[in-house]
Amino acid sequence: MGTAGAYFAADDRRPLTGNWTGQIIAGLQKETADVQAMTVAIWCVPLSIAVAEFFLSVALLCRIIRYARGQDRIVLPRAFWYWLAWAGLTCMSVGFSPEPTAGWHLIRRLLLVACLFLVVPAIRNSSQLLFVWKGVFVTSAIGSLFLIGDFISRWFYYRGELSVGGDPGFYLRTGGLLNHWMVWGTVEVVVLGGMLAFIHAFPLERWKWLPAILLNGLAILLSLTRMIWIASVFLLGLVLILRRSRWVWALPATAVALYFLAPGAIGSRLRDSVRADYYSNFERVQMLRVGWSMIKQHPFAGVGAGQIEKQYHRYLAPHDPIPAYHGHLHNNLVQTAAESGLPVAAAAMLFCAILFMDIGKLVRTSLTQEDQFLSLAALLALCGFLLAGCFDYTYGHSLGLILLSFGVIPALSTKPCSAPGDSRHYAGKNSHGPHQASQARLESLREG
Repeated sequence: MGTAGAYFAADDRRPLTGNWTGQIIAGLQKETADVQAMTVAIWCVPLSIAVAEFFLSVALLCRIIRYARGQDRIVLPRAFWYWLAWAGLTCMSVGFSPEPTAGWHLIRRLLLVACLFLVVPAIRNSSQLLFVWKGVFVTSAIGSLFLIGDFISRWFYYRGELSVGGDPGFYLRTGGLLNHWMVWGTVEVVVLGGMLAFIHAFPLERWKWLPAILLNGLAILLSLTRMIWIASVFLLGLVLILRRSRWVWALPATAVALYFLAPGAIGSRLRDSVRADYYSNFERVQMLRVGWSMIKQHPFAGVGAGQIEKQYHRYLAPHDPIPAYHGHLHNNLVQTAAESGLPVAAAAMLFCAILFMDIGKLVRTSLTQEDQFLSLAALLALCGFLLAGCFDYTYGHSLGLILLSFGVIPALSTKPCSAPGDSRHYAGKNSHGPHQASQARLESLREG
């Protein structure tokens, strides 16, 4: 029990002991109501969309009350105004759509992001942000455990179909508690970015969190979802490059070994991934062609909000089959440009560029371990989300947007405040003493 409690210690120098649930409750009780609700909402993202959105609504209500009473003030980062331009152009595109009411999904997403810009800054202390991230690691491990169990149950249930050549991607893929593998994969890629950043910033803590790391890793493998596989390899390679680790050269060899040696469903899924005639690969290439045709014919306003599925067949090549599901184009950029037009897509790209600029600046200037973790987590989460968005419409999943916003928005504002008296400065993976920390801080100041 004490070990579990130590996972949630806001300050790693003073691990919690005793009843860990009591310690978690005590950690929440010292915060304001909006922070409490936001914390629980973020913790529930890997488990349930209904619960997460309920507590997010509570957090928004509490936040509005605090603003109305003058107990807090609205502070919007520079990137917000670029997002606002994107949102304004999106609203205009919805207005020009043949069926404006079909664009409610886009308006709802904008309202969600606007809500997050108001609510997420309530958690402004670095130690509290770290506390919330640790809770996410725990709940994501619980969600991963359910996914693994669901995979095993499906394997036994469908073993007859699989034994005669049934497609493992059809019979075995599952999203665990989140029901759909694409939703789970979008959330998991952000969680993975946070985990890798945590291991990088707090190397001495990796063994304490090994069970959660292994559960998430196994779930990623058994999810049979290629976009999370690709994003995982990319993020792991990026962290190894940041650490200047020679293990980065082992990643290609590991991927090749898995391709030839991976057993059963995993090996079959890997081999299907390079087959041009595999239905999933064929459909994705077809969707890119359809999206490009839509963009060429409607470059400024797109085909209209909610019109992708209705007009999909009009842009097919002769004799091309219609995919079973074609409600979106499995690519964030192509979907945005085809549905809303090139101006909206350009505004979205500009917003992402500003995100990278602001987060990159924070990565270079963070001094404490906590701030280094938070800035790197934001960078990795954003990279993973956008890379996964090349293979799936990740912008369409509310849970992924909620968790991504929690990871990114604090890095867009001024640098998060560390806990009072916290003098631990980031000094790299081999430096833990005060002298090395002071040297690292001095070098960082010189570079800044």
